[in-house]
Amino acid sequence: MKQVSVFKTGLYLAMAGLVGLQVACSSDSGPADASISGTIVAAPVNGAEVGVVDGSGNDVAGPVSTDANGMYTLVIPNGSLAQDLIIKSTGGTFTDEATGNSGTAGAMYAYASAGSLSNGSSVSATPGSTIIAELVMNHGKTKAEAETAFAAAFGYTPDMSVNPADATTAPAADETDDETLAGFRAGAFSQLAMDLGLSQDDQFDLFTALAQDLSDDKLDGVDASGAVAIGATGKSLEVDIQNRFSMALVNFKNNPNNLTGLDNNEFGDIPFAKVALTTNYQIEYIPTGMMAPINGKSTFQIHVTNRSDGMGATIPTPMLMPTMYMLGTYMHSTPMPSPAIADDGNGLYTVTLYYLMPTAMGGYWDLKFTVDGEETHFYPTVMMAMEGVDTPQVRLKGVDDQIMTMTGMAGRTYFIFKESLMAQGGTGKYDFSVFIAAQETMMSFPAVYDGSTLSGNIVTDATVEISDDDGASWKPANGATNDGIWSVNGLTLTDGVADEIMVRLRVDSNGINELKTTDGTVAVTGVNDYQTFTVTPGGM
Repeated sequence: MKQVSVFKTGLYLAMAGLVGLQVACSSDSGPADASISGTIVAAPVNGAEVGVVDGSGNDVAGPVSTDANGMYTLVIPNGSLAQDLIIKSTGGTFTDEATGNSGTAGAMYAYASAGSLSNGSSVSATPGSTIIAELVMNHGKTKAEAETAFAAAFGYTPDMSVNPADATTAPAADETDDETLAGFRAGAFSQLAMDLGLSQDDQFDLFTALAQDLSDDKLDGVDASGAVAIGATGKSLEVDIQNRFSMALVNFKNNPNNLTGLDNNEFGDIPFAKVALTTNYQIEYIPTGMMAPINGKSTFQIHVTNRSDGMGATIPTPMLMPTMYMLGTYMHSTPMPSPAIADDGNGLYTVTLYYLMPTAMGGYWDLKFTVDGEETHFYPTVMMAMEGVDTPQVRLKGVDDQIMTMTGMAGRTYFIFKESLMAQGGTGKYDFSVFIAAQETMMSFPAVYDGSTLSGNIVTDATVEISDDDGASWKPANGATNDGIWSVNGLTLTDGVADEIMVRLRVDSNGINELKTTDGTVAVTGVNDYQTFTVTPGGM
């Protein structure tokens, strides 16, 4: 790759010199033409014919051929720069990123708005730019509308000025992060084609089908006329096509042909598609409210139906495994009540879990649902709680109560999540509940209650106390339901006014009976032996 980069640099310098000489020689004869360059990437396409046409399909410049790295250079007459232009590529050969197979490229495009190109501009054609161009050329959208629809469907907006790197080779020393990411995203479309059972050559029909699907601003397998066929492949896009792209991003990240080195937090947002298909079932994620989940309690529904008849009455209860994939090979699950999934009847289920951290902490969340042995995945973006909004969770630590962590023995972490805050019917009193879980491992967070098990030992006594008066008095919370939810009644709070509720926790297990503390050191009364929730009755 480094030798290729040196060659490219020399080529660019040579071209720049020639263009500069041309400009100098023609300075007396009017404005200069524009020399542009770029890369044609499904994977880098060798020997593609690249030309420029106007909005009516009239030839403006070219054609020229791409080199072995998919690069081209051509000159656009100055008189054509004030109109919309389409860089069009056809033919050529490539080595598919996902499969490693050799392929013959179909049509690819990049749509440039009037006046956006000038001498020295870089314009690359990729799967993303091709879909956007198809939306403009064939489906009546403006470029801005096409980019908005694309970003909503695929989670990013293609930058045509970036030359995507080859995702199947290790990044060169002079390769930018944007070039690496652009190459990875091109590889994800190759992965999508493979995952859908298409050949490497069929992916160009797939680009056209995805644009047709997105012509109604929704990536859901249909357009205004119905199902969308993928060229002459005999296949059509399914209702879960957005979810399949989300999974393709993750699958290409783990594909051995992917040598970009991008980590779990470096390949961009994964689209949160809410419909997924298995062999026999359709699973739909139904949010509760309009807000995205935050790093705290999350409740939503899933609707599971048989694909054969659309019915849900005899569906087996789904199982859920939530996992956050972090940097490198690190991953962790998150606390859930027991049961986490409540059957509402006719294939509808209410799901409750408690997110430990937001996506922005580094990585991505994967909710794997398994129904009758068939699994699928959803990738929610979990947000950080906003400033001024009620506290979603707090944490306390064990002192002598320790577990093995990635850095050695340390105080066990107890996660305390806000469960609910409810007014007692105009009395000025409020009921407050929390859910408490403890860390066993990165993948196990059992609920805490009398009789629960921590490190193989029974919790003989768990005590939760709550104060609404800055610790002047403490009210015992009731945790008799054995599900990790602890509740107290009759707190004095004012509707619409931010206030503080203090929580402290004592656990007696394995001969250790101690107050948990904020820092894992010995408890000092009123200093480190409690945590504080900010709450606003009647607010968030």
